Amino acid sequence: MNNQKIAVIGAGIIGLCTAFELQKKGMEVTLFDGQGIGQGASFGNAGHFATEQVFPLADPALLPKLPAMLFDPLGPFKLKLSYLPKALPWFCRFLSAMRASERLKNTAAIRALNDHAITRWQQLLRQINSEHLMTKKGSLLVYDNNANNTNEKQLNADYAHYRSQGIALEKLSAAQVLVKEPSLGNNVLGALYFTDVAHTSSPKLLCDSIFQAFTAFGGQFVNSNVDEIKSETNPITVTCEKQHYQFDKIVVCAGAHAKKLAAQLGHHVPLESERGYHLMLPVTHTLQRPVASSDRKFIMTPMQDGLRLAGTVEFAGNDNAPDYRRSDMLLTHAKALLPSLADINLEDLTQQARWMGLRPSLPDSLPIIDVSKHNKSVYFNFGHQHLGLTWGAISATLLTQLLRGMTSDVPLHAYRIDRF
Repeated sequence: MNNQKIAVIGAGIIGLCTAFELQKKGMEVTLFDGQGIGQGASFGNAGHFATEQVFPLADPALLPKLPAMLFDPLGPFKLKLSYLPKALPWFCRFLSAMRASERLKNTAAIRALNDHAITRWQQLLRQINSEHLMTKKGSLLVYDNNANNTNEKQLNADYAHYRSQGIALEKLSAAQVLVKEPSLGNNVLGALYFTDVAHTSSPKLLCDSIFQAFTAFGGQFVNSNVDEIKSETNPITVTCEKQHYQFDKIVVCAGAHAKKLAAQLGHHVPLESERGYHLMLPVTHTLQRPVASSDRKFIMTPMQDGLRLAGTVEFAGNDNAPDYRRSDMLLTHAKALLPSLADINLEDLTQQARWMGLRPSLPDSLPIIDVSKHNKSVYFNFGHQHLGLTWGAISATLLTQLLRGMTSDVPLHAYRIDRF
């Protein structure tokens, strides 16, 4: 396999990890991305290595809640009505994935990746001398006080649910929560403390560090979008801005933009973008670890540049303009949990504090890690939904093992491209 020329398309966290792994194994890798390094969802995510998230997003418990979510301006879910006809086939498959048998199978496939995720990240970070970019202090899922005590029942039910999957966690009282995070207010009933998860203080710096290691091993970067792939030729031809490049193999890691490239290569996949937003607050030393809210469906992560508020899901396609009201509403939720934010106003924040990115999501919450059924020199590694950061290192390892003809650390049948 040494000296084989490989193209990796997409320089987000998945493409970067994949390119680094392949280059490290002695291949000649060229990375393509017109946006630059670590942009898109890899730039603005919550920075949470979320290995506690083992349950597929297709949950029948969502169905009775959806109408209220859709009409709540502070709700976690938004669907642009003009986009519904395009999104409808995805939603039909999403509903099908709610069946008990599908959820059981998909939960097992998510867990198989999560079980390796933190360890593989630790190995990768040691290799690039960037261990400081992962902090392992766990995370909290907090529950609000409410008048009818339903949240106490929900907390207990969720605790049992996670325990049933072997997730390492503790159930904390309000007083125990405040010991871990004194900045949280009195509105907290209790929390689930996930002890084995981690976070990064800068997703962008993490991407940059992997890129620097990739180039130090001899990797090349082309700052252009890929317009066309001719896979029927040997070698394969990749075209960018009328420039032609030839490779022995290619790997598509283009995230939310992979659907079009996969179609060029003969594979039609039901990929949709779950648009996510963040709001950066210029405050530090507020929290020690990521804190998510069960009621408000958002997360706060301490980072080197401030406190990142992230979350929400919006279905509006790749090309529609961002609706930064989705960012702004996160401040209302954060103030409900952190009294120290009372004096921060949206008017005081710059436009750069607001961000929108595209999460590449498949209806079953699983990525595609596979070789093309039409050409054994074409590989795919995309569709990592909300867990792209979490799965970056392990999915790169699995793709590299597949490309090298090795037995993979995780069986790959669940992540095949033709499963739909």
